[in-house]
Amino acid sequence: MVAFRETDVPLDGDDQAAWGRLPFDPMTRAADPDLAEATRIASELLDAKKVIIPGFPRPEVRYIDFYRTFDRHPDVRTAAVRCLRKRYAGFAVDAIAGIGNGGFGLGSCLALVLNLPFHPIRKAGDTVYDALSTSIGMIYAKRDLTLAADVVVKSSNVVLVDDTIATGGTIKGSIELLHRAGATVVEVATLFETISKGGRRAISPVPLFSILSRDCF
Repeated sequence: MVAFRETDVPLDGDDQAAWGRLPFDPMTRAADPDLAEATRIASELLDAKKVIIPGFPRPEVRYIDFYRTFDRHPDVRTAAVRCLRKRYAGFAVDAIAGIGNGGFGLGSCLALVLNLPFHPIRKAGDTVYDALSTSIGMIYAKRDLTLAADVVVKSSNVVLVDDTIATGGTIKGSIELLHRAGATVVEVATLFETISKGGRRAISPVPLFSILSRDCF
């Protein structure tokens, strides 16, 4: 049983400027013991409460259900957001981008506690004015992604958030959109990483931070 308090994540819209603007360095952050402890708590909760649906949406797929894991359990949401807040607070991050649909819930929560803008990357077909778009292939589908071109500040540093990474195709396409809009993606953050699918390699040289990594789920 993991000890956890809801008050560990103050959802108070802290002023990012008050924390400073240090350059973000993944290697430095990896050495932070407070972050390591927050990651341990979040990963244990995710592992205990993850919902895997085998054979959905295709027989060969094991689907990690973000909604039945993150949205259903406030303690999971709080622990995950607390972990990501500790990783990025105080560093030169200008905005959070999230990939629909799972990345919207996680990314908007993170943007709120960091007091940063949120950039939604949507599935094509949603109503998006003046949109950049790209088409990517997934394990079980083809997906078109869109990003409103004028919401991204040129030369801004962005953390890109999604719920899972497997082959990395959707995230790679989203990185392309953000780069085309003029942003720098300083890191990708996910709850779940399926290591055997090679997503980390696919999005290189952009670094990846995942809370719970397994060879397979």
